[in-house]
Amino acid sequence: DSAMAPEFADLPESLLRLDQLLAEAGEEAMVLPELDGFLCGLVVGPERIALEEWWPLAWLADERGEIPAATAELAGLIQGHLAEIEREFAAEDYAPLFEVDDETEEVVWETWMIGFQQAMHFRFDAWDALLRHTEDDARGHIAMRLAPALMLLQPDLLPDDTAGDDEWAEYDTAMAEMPENLAIMATLLYRLYRQN
Repeated sequence: DSAMAPEFADLPESLLRLDQLLAEAGEEAMVLPELDGFLCGLVVGPERIALEEWWPLAWLADERGEIPAATAELAGLIQGHLAEIEREFAAEDYAPLFEVDDETEEVVWETWMIGFQQAMHFRFDAWDALLRHTEDDARGHIAMRLAPALMLLQPDLLPDDTAGDDEWAEYDTAMAEMPENLAIMATLLYRLYRQN
């Protein structure tokens, strides 16, 4: 039973089933928020990525690179979720599937971001160019939202015992704002690279 089950109770049946099958797919498999971030990154990235570049995912395929009968349902649900993400963006209705911590009720955005980051690796140079963009325009606004998320994923860049109250306050604010920040970032990316 995953920690996010109660929060996911209002998800459509297909996503609940996808969550369940991912949980059963072994250590290598992504969890649902991570998969959502990964697929989102593929959909909104600065350069289009052909399906055959990433499909099938290694943990879905057998040694011949084919999808065995055992994972066919899971494969179909992943493809369905990808199509759904594309529909949601087209309708300006995408919301990231973030995990929520049962005890603290904090939104755990990091798992989603780890998936998103995996999608970035397919077009590292294009993302790198975007992140280096400092102009006050659409690309710059995306970079300003994306760069802190990538930094906050790196434990060695977090405040430590030497950090002052201001630094911790900044960190807390950034963490609290990150879920909304990432949702906006994804929408801005889609508008910039996909809508026209």
